[in-house]
Amino acid sequence: MQDLIQRQINWDANSPSEKNPNGLYFQFSKTDETTSSGKRVVLYRAYVFGAPENKKYTLTVWKLGSDPHVLPNQVYVNAKGLLMTHKPSPEQENSDFVGDSELHITVQAARAEPVRYALTSSDKALIVYGTVVPFPFTDTDRACQLEARLAYSDAKAVLIYADGLPANAEIPFRMLSAGNLETGKFKVNAQGRVVEARVLSTDGNDKGTLKVSLSSADCSVAVEIPWGEGSYHQM
Repeated sequence: MQDLIQRQINWDANSPSEKNPNGLYFQFSKTDETTSSGKRVVLYRAYVFGAPENKKYTLTVWKLGSDPHVLPNQVYVNAKGLLMTHKPSPEQENSDFVGDSELHITVQAARAEPVRYALTSSDKALIVYGTVVPFPFTDTDRACQLEARLAYSDAKAVLIYADGLPANAEIPFRMLSAGNLETGKFKVNAQGRVVEARVLSTDGNDKGTLKVSLSSADCSVAVEIPWGEGSYHQM
């Protein structure tokens, strides 16, 4: 479980590496929302700014409860980094709207469920990771934001992300689940971010709600996320 959680954290971080030395990143732009069989379906336009145009790519998707898998069709990008199903024509080079040549990202998910993508060049020289959370559990107060994400479909493990905090500080937190209270201090990194994971297993309880809150001199944020049996429901 710890290995799986760490892999998710690394994917979400998309830190500069040998395969992505310039720190390229995904940007997901919501374009539409529909329903299918009573479930919400969100459509995104996806960009990887700075991805070389002279390469062919594959797109990998990783959803909770499954292994990452490569989608069958080749992917291209234009000068804006827009993901496309065909090599861009001259008139599509600098456009955000390329009609049927655009690669549409279609997502169904539960609340707080991340869906992860990776763009990989055919020569394997470039790999860029990205994560989209269509229906997040978040709270924002001024510059601060707190988010809880599912790390398993039944939320027996969750990821906690906080941003906009004082760099290199220690921020008091409070977590309450099934009557068990945990308090302490999160260590903030140099970018003003906290990344934490929690495995939720409470003796005598197979479900509950995790309540997370933290506060600094400048803000106070809190989120709640249900966990355990029956807690996973696609929107």
